[in-house]
Amino acid sequence: MKTDTQADSSDQRTLVAARASHAKRLKKVERARAKLEKASRKLHALEAEIARLDSAQHDSRPRRAQLIFNPRSKGALDGTYSLERIVDCLLAHGITSEVGIKTSGKVARGLAKAAVKHGDELVIVAAGDGTIEDVVGELAGGATALGIIPIGTMNNIARSLGVPLDLEDACALLGAGITRHIDVGRVITSDKPSGAYFLESAGVGLSALAAPIGQDEEKGRWALLVKAIGKFLTFAGAEVQVSCDDGELLEAHTQVVTVSNAPLFGKNMLIGPDAKMDDHLLDVALYDGMSKLDLERYFMGIADGTRVDDPRVSFRRVRRIRVSADAPLKANADLEVLAEQQSWEIEIVPGALAVVAGKGIGLTLPVETAASVPPLAGPQAQRDPEEVAALHT
Repeated sequence: MKTDTQADSSDQRTLVAARASHAKRLKKVERARAKLEKASRKLHALEAEIARLDSAQHDSRPRRAQLIFNPRSKGALDGTYSLERIVDCLLAHGITSEVGIKTSGKVARGLAKAAVKHGDELVIVAAGDGTIEDVVGELAGGATALGIIPIGTMNNIARSLGVPLDLEDACALLGAGITRHIDVGRVITSDKPSGAYFLESAGVGLSALAAPIGQDEEKGRWALLVKAIGKFLTFAGAEVQVSCDDGELLEAHTQVVTVSNAPLFGKNMLIGPDAKMDDHLLDVALYDGMSKLDLERYFMGIADGTRVDDPRVSFRRVRRIRVSADAPLKANADLEVLAEQQSWEIEIVPGALAVVAGKGIGLTLPVETAASVPPLAGPQAQRDPEEVAALHT
């Protein structure tokens, strides 16, 4: 039997060995970080040169891209942007468009699928978040990049990625063609072998009931709105267990669990304030013991890109989680509502989508050369005309 002195000596040796191992690993991390910073500086310098050359002159043979235009987007309906103006602006920045009109999600997916099959370098979506989310499943895992001209209502994805809301600036960003690889979230379902993809946020519980409400109100679908509100009000929450990929098991009585790939969702809500779309992780939020009134106040508080700290809201970063409840619950992948299951698996698909991006808060490696940055909420600030002219001289 070991004496107390022998045990203390053994613990001391273990501690010394652990500290030595820590010092060695720390040096490796510091060297790796220095290499990454050096590589990042070189990348930014190259991207600055690309942006300079692109603004100076465009290729005499424009690049071809598939353009998917949604005439029902807010910016098209209110007359702010016409298809002709978008096509002309893209051409001015060296991109010729093969135009496809979105009449349904199925049509948008078909256009994206055909572009991938044709080997197109770029699919540009001139629309809002819903149309972008329609085509993600067709582009994920392939070489065709996504470009965005944000003419929707909320434009959360564009804001997170740093894509300007101004048409001229958005087309200039597309002309430079600087890409990033971002992650895509996936909800595993029993009826979809490939899962349901999401770019912004998924949720289990109340979020699946709340997701259609804003859309129904926005589009005037009053009968569906009343039905959705009724289900929302009668939902009582559930006992849930959240199993994280590091073995941590979380338990809570909650009405909702949200899983975010991007920082923004819904009405420009900062639902994942520190979420990054290129870090290979999902940001999980638990809202323990919060009533519907508590949740309403919290989500109203984080609308319009505002950060709110509440001790009842806790965050974890994971690659994959399983959410199990004491009763079947619905889930949502962005705005797609999924049928009830008692257990849900949600995972990240790292680096699955190439996108033309800018200086976005949702990126760990933003494009520093982007000429303008969209706000987290509200319209893009108008530039001084002399500043705009200077960019093109």
